[in-house]
Formats: sequence, structure tokens, C-alpha cells
Amino acid sequence: MMRAFCAGPPVAHLKSVGTMVLQTLRKGASGFIAKGFLAILTLSFVIWGVADVFRTYGANAVAKVGDTEISMDAFRQQYLNQLQRVSRQAGRVITPEQARAFGLDRQILDQMIAETALDDQAKRLGLALSDDEIAREIRDNPAFRPQGATAFDPAYFGQLLRANGLTEERFIGLERQRKLREQLVESFGGSVAAPAVLRDLIHRYETQQRDVSYVAVGPGAAGALPEPTEEQLKAFYDAHKITFRAPEYRTVAYLALTPATLAPWIQVSDADVKAAYDANPGRFGTPEKRTLQQIVFPSTQDAEAAAEKIKGGATFEEIAQARKLSDKDISLGTVAKAELIDPKVADAAFALPEGGTSAPVEGAFGTALVHVAKIEPGAQQPLEQVAPQLHQEIALERARRELLDKHDAIEDERASGSTLAEVAQKVGLPLESVDAVDRSGRDPSGAEVTDIPGRADVVSGAFSAQPGVETDPVQLPQNGGYVWYEVKEITPARERPFDEVKDLVKSRWTEDETVKAVSAKAEALLAEVKGGKSLADVAAAAGLEVKTQAGLQRGRTTSDFPAVAVQAMFDAKLNEAGVTSGTVPAERILFQVTSETVPPDTALDARLEAQLGQQLEGDVLNQYVAQLRKEVGVSINERSYLLAIGGSGN
Repeated sequence: MMRAFCAGPPVAHLKSVGTMVLQTLRKGASGFIAKGFLAILTLSFVIWGVADVFRTYGANAVAKVGDTEISMDAFRQQYLNQLQRVSRQAGRVITPEQARAFGLDRQILDQMIAETALDDQAKRLGLALSDDEIAREIRDNPAFRPQGATAFDPAYFGQLLRANGLTEERFIGLERQRKLREQLVESFGGSVAAPAVLRDLIHRYETQQRDVSYVAVGPGAAGALPEPTEEQLKAFYDAHKITFRAPEYRTVAYLALTPATLAPWIQVSDADVKAAYDANPGRFGTPEKRTLQQIVFPSTQDAEAAAEKIKGGATFEEIAQARKLSDKDISLGTVAKAELIDPKVADAAFALPEGGTSAPVEGAFGTALVHVAKIEPGAQQPLEQVAPQLHQEIALERARRELLDKHDAIEDERASGSTLAEVAQKVGLPLESVDAVDRSGRDPSGAEVTDIPGRADVVSGAFSAQPGVETDPVQLPQNGGYVWYEVKEITPARERPFDEVKDLVKSRWTEDETVKAVSAKAEALLAEVKGGKSLADVAAAAGLEVKTQAGLQRGRTTSDFPAVAVQAMFDAKLNEAGVTSGTVPAERILFQVTSETVPPDTALDARLEAQLGQQLEGDVLNQYVAQLRKEVGVSINERSYLLAIGGSGN
């Protein structure tokens, strides 16, 4: 065995590295089968469902695979580890209830069952792996070497195991199981190739392009509708009563504690506003900018000589030309003082008048002369102009700091038995009310109720509560505050009589009849095309325009064609005409497929072939694992399973 590897002093700072121990040997595995092993085992549960028997037996086992039991402790540990990993990836805590809703518990159990079934099959086939082979893989794995080392370090390896709470024997046992499973599953890899005919069909399906001629048939082509009679409207109302039924409404009172609702009660003095203004002088204005030129000289003497020439009447440009420097060579651009890298050059440049040239400056890049070609004065908004904005910002910032204290004060008042109205009065915040809101968050006029912070959660909670029953507050995202609410009154759903909704009935009837008329017109035009007339002649007779669309691709919409229309155009045969839906309900598209092409793409063919091979390998593996489960027999202890994931187990 490998105990001889592990003697040696502890190695520091391995905690983060240690969490990767059980993954390190997997990095050396190649091929789709090895890389997709866990995904395949997880997916097998989804594909075949729960075909296993749920029954109650040994209290400490979650499942039994053949003669092997999966203990509650092992399942619970793997479940919690996976739950933590998913939470880290999501950036928030995933609760056990959410995990069960996602099916995480079933996926993990199914994975463990599949692995156990493979272990059982490996035993039946007499597969084995020597200690020497395991030892060789561990010695050759660079993950078990300190950074920069070229050879296996027993002390480092031992520290990694201890950081993960593993003994040497336990780790070797886990790796032995993993390698034996790989021997089984990799026997399927690398030999499944997609048939050429299947690859060609998929390539054609994915890349085929079609050109169509089409006519958009709208309400104008169908003609004006006759005015509906009272009997027609009543008949439409009777046939669609549920459409005109008034939904249940609820009256909801709410107390919103947010920075915005708390800010008006925050005291901000004029001195506070002025201090904030003075602390950020550049925020409320634009700084002065200057168009600058600079010549850097090889020595101080050269710079001084050039400065004397300028004093004698030479221009800065003449000095530059004499040194064979272009305008680009000497330009620093139009910049603010803070934008200049060299502080000495900045100080000199912004102390000069427009047109002025500095004395020699000992800058960071050598001795230089700086010339100011142009000055653009800065602009500053006066305090009086920005005071309201600063006042609001200061109030909001202070409100955020006081938010939790105010939250605790509200909860204390509620705990003492105060009503929400009394709480609002005591803490100095307004109690708002919505007279009527339905489950979708709309008022009786159909308009969305947008004033409630956290509207979706508040409305959902209100329709799960009853009047007079205390509800939990809604926490707004990113510490945006809290909303307490209560249901004051429930207005039950009811049927609205015809006279109350007559105008709405007429509007819906008109919409419905318009769609029918447009559909009938489009079908009539289609019949003419199928009767032998050209699409152009049919469109001209109806006063409609024929348009064309080239290069349509399956599954890709355009501005004129929704997904259902594109699908219809690919379902039709070449030169065949058809009718499909338009971009709005009262529009139909009369089309004719005029041509089709399948562009050659050898790179795409190779990619498709590889993907198909991988999918076929996955299908074979899934079937193999499913058959193993049937052969060895699987039973699940429902009570232990529920207890392990935090259920009642009753």
C-alpha cells in the first residue's frame, strides 16, 4: 500500500488546494465518456424516471442496490456538499426547499445509485486495479507536488488528504472505485460513429436556406365588418362568459420602509450640503482645459538656450522646426491639469497665460519647455443650483444607514401587538393602500399597479393571506428595504352581466371576426394560386403587394415572419404555396417557396459528426446504466430518503 508516501512535516496554506483532491485524477481522463460521466449518470434519472420501488426497510439506508446499501449519512453528506456548491455558483443561498423543487436531491440519489450499480457490475466481471497502478497515478499527478516541484511530495500529499478529512486508505478506495467504473464506461467510448446518412440529414436540416415570395393579408384586404347586432353580441358573450368574468380583487394596506420613503424624515442642514459641495469641487462642473505643446531637450543647457531664443523673439514653433519636430511630436493635446502625468509640467503649464511659454522645467522625462496654445475656461455650477440634488443624496445615504434600526423598531412594535396602522403612526411613515388589485397586479381598469415596492411578492403574498392575519415582510433586493402588508378586504370573483361589459364584448367580437375575415380572405387567395394563377396576378387583383425574402433559415425569425411562419415555410414543398400566421393576430401571410439551397460546409460537417458521435455514446451509456439497475435491483427507503433531505419522513 501507499503508507510509505505520506510521512513528512505538514505543509501550510493547502486548505483551498485540498478541496480539489477528489478531482485531480479526473483531469487526466480523456474522451467524451470520461468527461461526461457524471452528467450522464445524472441525466439517466431524468430520461427513465423513477422506475425503482419505494419501500420502507433498514432505518439507516436510503437505498439498496443489489446487496449494497447507500447509507443515510453518505447520501446526506453528498447532498449537502452539492447544495453548497450550487449556492456558491448561484451567488446566493439555495434553500433545501428550492433544491427539492429543482430536483437536486433526486439527481444526487440517482447518481449514487448508478455508481453503486457500476461498482456491483465491476465485481461481477472480476475487474481489478493493482495497488501499484494507483500508486503510479498518484506519484505522476502534478497536483500532488508543491508549486515549482518536479517530483511527488509525500508530505504534501498527506497534508492534502488531512485538509479534506480523508485517510490514505479512504482516498485510495475512492480512486479505485472511480477507475473501475471508468474501465466499464470507457469501453463504450471512441467506437460509436454517426452514420453518414444521419449526419447529412441533420446538416441539411440545420443549414438549408429558402427563398419565398409572399403577400401580407391584413384587415384592409378583408374589407369592413358589418355592425354587430345585439343578438350576435349576446351570443358571443354567452360563449365567452369566463373571458368577461371579474377577477377576485383584494384591498391591501402596506408600509414601505425604503431609503426613498425614509429620506423625507432625515434632517439635512445647509452646512451638510455645503460640505458635500466643497468636498467634490470637480463634480458639478467642467475643469479648465489647455491645449499644450512640449519640447523635451537632451540637456538643461539646450533647454536654456532655446528659452533665451524665445525671449529674443523666436516662436515656439520655430524652435520645434529647428529641431525637426512635427506638430504631432510636440502636441500634448487639450487636457485638464489632472490628466497630465508629470506634475511639474502640469504646474508650469497651468500657471502660464494663453500663448505663454515656460522656463525650462525639470520634468520626469527630461528638461522641457511647455507652451500654452489655447485656454478653455472651466465652468462650475453654483451651490444654489445643485443644493436640492445634494440634499436628496445625503438624505438617502443617511436613510440607508438607519434602515436596519428602523426595521427593528417596526418589528418591536408589531411584536407588542400594534396594528400596522399604529406602527406606521409611531415610526412616522405613511401607511399606503391599494383599493383593488387582482392576482396579476392590475386594478379594475386593467392598468398595472406599479406603486407598491416589491409588487410581485406583495401581491402574491396578499393572495395567499386572509384579512386580519399577520404576514411576513417582503425584503427588497440589494438591501433596498422592507414592505409590511396586510389584506384589508376581499372582493370575490364574479360574473359581470352583459350590460356592464357590452363595450368590451363588442371590442372582443370585432377582434375575433376580423381574424376570421382575414383568414378567410387569405384562404380564398391561396385557393386561386393552387388553381393555377400566379401569386403576382392574385395579389394584383386584390390590390396587394408581393414581397420576397431570401436566405430564410429554419428556426430564425425575421421582422416580417414569426417563428410559426418560418416553420410553415420549411414544412411546405418547393414551389408550394401556403398560408401562415403574421406578426399580429389579424394578419395572415400567403407565401410560395421559390427556391432552396444547402450550403456546403466541411467544417460544420465535422462538428456535427463529433456532436452526433458524443450523443450516440451518451445514449448507449444511459441504456447500459438503466439495464444494470434492472438487473441488480434497486429499492429506495422513502422514509430515510425524506429524513436525509430535511423532510418529515412521515
